[in-house]
Amino acid sequence: MKFFSLIRRLWLLALLPAGLLLAPGLAHADVTCTSYASGITFSPISGLATGTTSTGTINWTCTNNSFITSANVMLCLNIGAGTGGTSGTTRLMAGGTPALQFQLYQDAANTQVWGSLLGGPNPTPYQQPPSFTIPGYFFGLTNNTYSGSATVYGAIPAGQSAVPPGSYSSSFAGPNSIVSFNANYGGGSPASCGASNSGPSFPFTVTATVIKECQVTAGAASNINLGSVPSTQSNIAGNSSISVSCTRTTPYYIGLLPSNGSTTGAGTMSGILSGNTDKVPYQLYSNAGLSNQWGNTATSASVGNGVAGTGTGLAQSIPVYAKAPSADYTPDSYSDTVTVNVNY
Repeated sequence: MKFFSLIRRLWLLALLPAGLLLAPGLAHADVTCTSYASGITFSPISGLATGTTSTGTINWTCTNNSFITSANVMLCLNIGAGTGGTSGTTRLMAGGTPALQFQLYQDAANTQVWGSLLGGPNPTPYQQPPSFTIPGYFFGLTNNTYSGSATVYGAIPAGQSAVPPGSYSSSFAGPNSIVSFNANYGGGSPASCGASNSGPSFPFTVTATVIKECQVTAGAASNINLGSVPSTQSNIAGNSSISVSCTRTTPYYIGLLPSNGSTTGAGTMSGILSGNTDKVPYQLYSNAGLSNQWGNTATSASVGNGVAGTGTGLAQSIPVYAKAPSADYTPDSYSDTVTVNVNY
């Protein structure tokens, strides 16, 4: 009997550790998350053009590593200022002076700025609505993961004509792009995702290319009127101006081409009366002294016999002068059309 009793006690002692290992209430509850994001690349833009938009995606997966016990999780995706910095609440892409303004939003309507609980000028992160429940681990018999994704809406506002052409970017990593979450195990939903239990970073980069561009405004407002003159008058002169807008720091060269195709700016005006075949010669000039003939040999690399300028992002007024050597022609109203060519 004594021998049997000793064997039973040893058997119970051997089972006791195994019982402790299998007790679910003693397991350590733990939720971990992984995440990754795609970059946001804007189509090439001009500072003279309207704004543009682009999108990216953040994907995430959370795993409940606790044994049996389910977890109620509140998760946020935090995006900070980025390496380009901010101007007020507006994000910036570095690459030129001034920097290129842009913003990241949580919605396609671009009304809710995407921010971060971990710092920065925009305090509102993306929050996975609502909280979600992840079953606990049970020997591979349960799905103890929960995955989701969110679209990041990027926008570059219009009206940035002072931004010079070039490549611009802002990178988001570490605290500038991070998951934060709170988890309750076997209870109710967390009150917030908070800044504790910060999960992994989802690094990404926002890029844009600003291209050079020029726009010219001429038309009726730029017409040169030599007036009504007697046929005995000579050297009739007049002037007007054209408006050129080019992206900042962009060199440009302007050529003027009369309708007769003269590359030296020596055109002819035609009358409107039936049967009048007279042609009134005129010459285009770039200066008030009428000494610099303005033609159309300018290229994107050389001024030729044109006029050179450098873009400021704003409209620049360029004067144009014309002179008709003689008015000794059939009385009529004479005119010609001149094409303005801006090379850059």
